[in-house]
Amino acid sequence: MDKFSLMQEHTPNKKLSQLTMKAVFVLCAVLAVVVVAVNADAGRSACKDESEIGQTYPHHFDPAKYWLCETLDKPATEVDCPHGLAYMHLLKECIPWASYIWKKPEMPPTVA
Repeated sequence: MDKFSLMQEHTPNKKLSQLTMKAVFVLCAVLAVVVVAVNADAGRSACKDESEIGQTYPHHFDPAKYWLCETLDKPATEVDCPHGLAYMHLLKECIPWASYIWKKPEMPPTVA
């Protein structure tokens, strides 16, 4: 058997290879959408306890946002910091990015 015959024997079918690549791409796209949909509210309080009302909680994926509990039994509202600022949970306020220090986010007492 010559080298060319061996290469043909071990080379995957081109159509199968293209189909596999398309399937992998679609699977990755679907997984990305699911991850974003599932985690978009991470850190959001359900505001089910009186102690949460009026409290703020850090947004787990965007430091320029935070969650605000306004009403009992109504999930927290997403609030944007003004442009150029990030929410610092330890200070409970939006501060300049240059002063921002990342801290591992903690979950609120009740979760939406």
